[in-house]
Amino acid sequence: MRIATLIPLSLMIGGITAPALAVDRGDTYLGGGFSMVSYEEDGLPDAEPTALVGRLGYGVTDNIAIEGRLGFGLNSDDVTVSGTDLDLDVDQLAGVYGVAHLPLASRFSLYGLAGFTYGEISASVDSTDLSVDSDDTDFSYGIGAEFGATETISGYIEWAQYFDESDYEVTGITVGANYYF
Repeated sequence: MRIATLIPLSLMIGGITAPALAVDRGDTYLGGGFSMVSYEEDGLPDAEPTALVGRLGYGVTDNIAIEGRLGFGLNSDDVTVSGTDLDLDVDQLAGVYGVAHLPLASRFSLYGLAGFTYGEISASVDSTDLSVDSDDTDFSYGIGAEFGATETISGYIEWAQYFDESDYEVTGITVGANYYF
């Protein structure tokens, strides 16, 4: 056989026989990531504060985990509303989610998540003591991809819809890493 045929064939066979990246029953993992949060409200300019989000998960069966998350704002975003500068910040995010993995290849899987999120945001008028705090709880969902760097460390990228209310929505794109015990 020609080398040009052997290399793709060996990669395909290796991908089929190699263990795929997924959560196994009894796996515990701890991770964290940097999140670009998007806050969109009717009649207001979009705000994009940033947050750190930590996660702790446990594999309840093969490819399915339950996960708790806790996050807090890193940087606020300034928006101008009717000539007034507002500073929007994520005070905290907390949630519980079911996460289902679809292993596709050695060290790579796609996943979906669904659960509930509690969040607090605040908006303050620059150079004053005026501020408004708001909190909410909502059904949340998202998708992501996870890739194994080593046997115990993986990286991930994820999109999540945290809040989807009639007059506003909050989404996040997160990049981070997990450590498997």
